[in-house]
Amino acid sequence: MGTMIVDGHEGAGKSTLIQRLLESNKSRAIQVSRCLAKPGFGQWRETPTGGSSGKSPDQAQLDKWLDAGAAYANLLTYDPSRIDIETLIMEAGQGFGDLDEWVIEGENVAYSCVHCSVFVLRPLPESARLVETKERIVAHMPLDEYLRYSAGELPDESVAEDDESVEEAQFDLPFDEELPEKLAAAGVVLNDSEKVRLRTLLQDGIPIRSKQPELRPECARLPAAEVVIINLHDDAERARAEATRIQILNLFKDWTLRYQLGFRSQVTRAGVYLANLQNPGDSGTKAALAQIKRKLRGR
Repeated sequence: MGTMIVDGHEGAGKSTLIQRLLESNKSRAIQVSRCLAKPGFGQWRETPTGGSSGKSPDQAQLDKWLDAGAAYANLLTYDPSRIDIETLIMEAGQGFGDLDEWVIEGENVAYSCVHCSVFVLRPLPESARLVETKERIVAHMPLDEYLRYSAGELPDESVAEDDESVEEAQFDLPFDEELPEKLAAAGVVLNDSEKVRLRTLLQDGIPIRSKQPELRPECARLPAAEVVIINLHDDAERARAEATRIQILNLFKDWTLRYQLGFRSQVTRAGVYLANLQNPGDSGTKAALAQIKRKLRGR
């Protein structure tokens, strides 16, 4: 059985892609699952489609997939703190061995056990960057150590401990919660906001900041995909979609940047397609589906 996982941000077109795949595979027995991560829910539970009135949006989507040609459709709800998506796929898939393919809509991970991984996104806004530089606090240094370091009283780590040039630190201040009052007694008067700030520094330390590249939040799992589909709704979005495509291709080429992002993926090169998934006859949609089928059946 070939397995495929479809990931992407909300509203990107994941469900529509699955529907197009089903419509073009009427002769195949395909199982479709929607995976929902719900912390605190329990390890995992399967909910098949039912005939209840007042169906949830998830149940309604399962019915659409059945109408499009799915042999079976279900909802898999799981607690990501108790089971990861890869283990869920391996456990839940044990009962689907007699099917041709299994298509899963869910959050992909860096090392996926599926045969084909797909990521769907909408074109990025004009001038938007796929990779952004973010400044974050990565550590805190105690205030007394920071002042000793600034005053040059902390020894250089490259100097041997028994080197006579290393002097004992002489920076001696009463670093406790009463420091503002002790400074006032010494003639250094702080206003209320300065006192609050000083007490915060005494408690938390000096923040150490770092600037690192990060993928846009809605594209955080994109490097795990072997097939990337940029879903444009009309030709007016084509320029933005092409600019998005170039950024994605450059991301897969830049191994240094991928290492800095900290995302470990087995995918070395992705097929990137511009497609209008709302249109079954769209040439980009047909090309993307053709590659997906090759990967599923050429395993």
